[in-house]
Amino acid sequence: MLNAFPIYHWFRNGNPYSGAEGGMRYVITPCKRPDPADETGKKKLSFLCAQVWPGPWSIEHTAEEKIETQEFSADQQGLDAAVAWLKERYDAERSRWDNIPSILDCEPDR
Repeated sequence: MLNAFPIYHWFRNGNPYSGAEGGMRYVITPCKRPDPADETGKKKLSFLCAQVWPGPWSIEHTAEEKIETQEFSADQQGLDAAVAWLKERYDAERSRWDNIPSILDCEPDR
């Protein structure tokens, strides 16, 4: 459901959030990577990673080339932008998401 997301505090505490809208599956995950400006390698940069892919399978069983990924800042504005991106992806290819086969009619990609 693209109209009900947890508050940013949910992600700040390290929790991912996943869901589906029609045949579009999505997840927003809090992530960290080393800060290239930190020579010690101890400082990490936080960001939100949003991903969409076609159902009916989970992301682990979907081919990499079918998964779209976008990064956003680790704050409320980044979460708002991630949600807007998910909505844009759904609206841009609504017919694609509406024509996903049943899990009973296809095999996982991997």
